[in-house]
Amino acid sequence: MKNAWIIYRREIASYFTSPVAYIFICAFLVVMGVFFFLYNAFFQQANPELRSYFGAFPLSFALLIPAVTMRLWSEEKKAGTMEVLMTLPLKSWEVVLGKFLAGYTVIVLTLALTLTVPLTVAIAVDLDWGALFASYVGAVFLSGVYIAIGSWMSSLTENQIVALLAAMVFLFLLWGIGFPPVIRVMNGVVPGLGTGLGWFGSSYHFENFIKGVVNPVDVVYALSMMAFFLILNNFAVEWRKY
Repeated sequence: MKNAWIIYRREIASYFTSPVAYIFICAFLVVMGVFFFLYNAFFQQANPELRSYFGAFPLSFALLIPAVTMRLWSEEKKAGTMEVLMTLPLKSWEVVLGKFLAGYTVIVLTLALTLTVPLTVAIAVDLDWGALFASYVGAVFLSGVYIAIGSWMSSLTENQIVALLAAMVFLFLLWGIGFPPVIRVMNGVVPGLGTGLGWFGSSYHFENFIKGVVNPVDVVYALSMMAFFLILNNFAVEWRKY
């Protein structure tokens, strides 16, 4: 774990000594704020609540998290430092874990800053703090899944733009197959298809969290997806050695 910590510190430093982290944080906060207060017209609703705000997280993550993960491995390959990194006395999984946790830290920090929205709303509206807590727990798990996928995509190419677009498409599909209208359409085409595929969709599981329910099944789903894509990431890195 010491080596993973070294990689983590290196990656965190690279995020915050470049505009990447700051641009992502500002972009996410602006997008979510505009959606919630302007597009969703929160204060004009008859019964204001935060479910629509958290409901936008999966799609917003799908569009913005790839901007954080696209550089994790692609930059190493393009700069020619990947080979140097692999010759150091480091295990592949230590490097994978360190990079993953660095990206995760940026997202968790961003989520912490979004607390300004519910705290502002709480001035005018009584909030369900239990549901709020569950929603943030779900957001932390969901972002971990998306970061693991984005990191894996980045390990497959040296082009950051390709890594960005590939991750966005993959995450959009992962979000879409769990989206209730999409599930209904697929069930209409092939009975049971939407329900079966929808279970793998991120929005399907995140919906339970924003209802205020921390279901062990949804937690296991998130942890399993993170583990699966981190393993794929590790395989992609190991392959570079041969």
